[in-house]
Amino acid sequence: AGCAAALSLPQGARALLVERARPGSERCCGGLLTTDAVAALRALGLELPLSVCASPTPRLVHVSDLDSGREQSYCRDYVNLDRGCFDRWLLDLAAKRAEIDRGSRFIGRGPGPGEIRLKRGSRTDVIRAGLLIGADGANSTVRRACFPEHPGPPLMCAFQASLACAESPSDHEVLFASTLTDFYAWAIPKGDTVLVGCAFGDRLAARHRFETIIAWYREKLQLGESVLARAGRPLSRPRARQDLFAGDGDVLLVGEAAGLVSPASGEGISFALLSGAAAGRAAAADAPDRSYSKPFDHLARQVMTKTLKARVIYSPRRRALALRLPWCP
Repeated sequence: AGCAAALSLPQGARALLVERARPGSERCCGGLLTTDAVAALRALGLELPLSVCASPTPRLVHVSDLDSGREQSYCRDYVNLDRGCFDRWLLDLAAKRAEIDRGSRFIGRGPGPGEIRLKRGSRTDVIRAGLLIGADGANSTVRRACFPEHPGPPLMCAFQASLACAESPSDHEVLFASTLTDFYAWAIPKGDTVLVGCAFGDRLAARHRFETIIAWYREKLQLGESVLARAGRPLSRPRARQDLFAGDGDVLLVGEAAGLVSPASGEGISFALLSGAAAGRAAAADAPDRSYSKPFDHLARQVMTKTLKARVIYSPRRRALALRLPWCP
């Protein structure tokens, strides 16, 4: 979202992109780009280079529902990404339009107009900006500091593990099991490894249940015993329109910081790109918050539409009925 904002700023704008993540840090993300996300990149004038893509490209999603015992497969046109390479590619592009500050993090507003406090190690710096765009994801520090009266959506904890595989699966695997999670688990092939992930509403039991899911996929897909890498992060799960907030005045919120993420799939890249680009364009307006409100409302309606799908797929009874249909889910 932050890179999309930087790439969409008006010509001549001076911008600082604060990147908290350290180079090489593991991202908890399945790394499947939807058709909406590809379209959002093209709207920015970007085409994905092959260097950021992973193989194979799964064309089928295979669903296993342990509650009903049903299975289903359906087609999806995903682009399989190496998420680390994808992020570095976007940051390199954004660096042509903004100064990149790696390793700092936003900690709050300063006492003066437009003042922003950044923390790097033990040092605190204060800078001044005419517009602050919060693109800091779930449990956004910008949102909590600037708009405590607008708390974000409920949070889940997501975990992901990378395991070796002797033979790469051809499908994107999805698992529903209400005894383990009230969300879903996934297994996505990435070359000679498979990413296994899941999100959990019950944080206390999450780690134990995730190990059970890893064991289930290890047996189903013949994965290696050792876990090569692990990652985790909070994941937003918006349930109502009040969970989504665009910001106000000289602070705009984009992507998951604004609550823009699918409550059905957890997909957020398309919303991050679209909202980030809209916020960047709004920076040219006399009142950026008013300029941003229209595209934000459009994206918010899309998120709320996906709550209808979530009500079906996360109800074991409704899901069992829906899985009888060839197009489901």
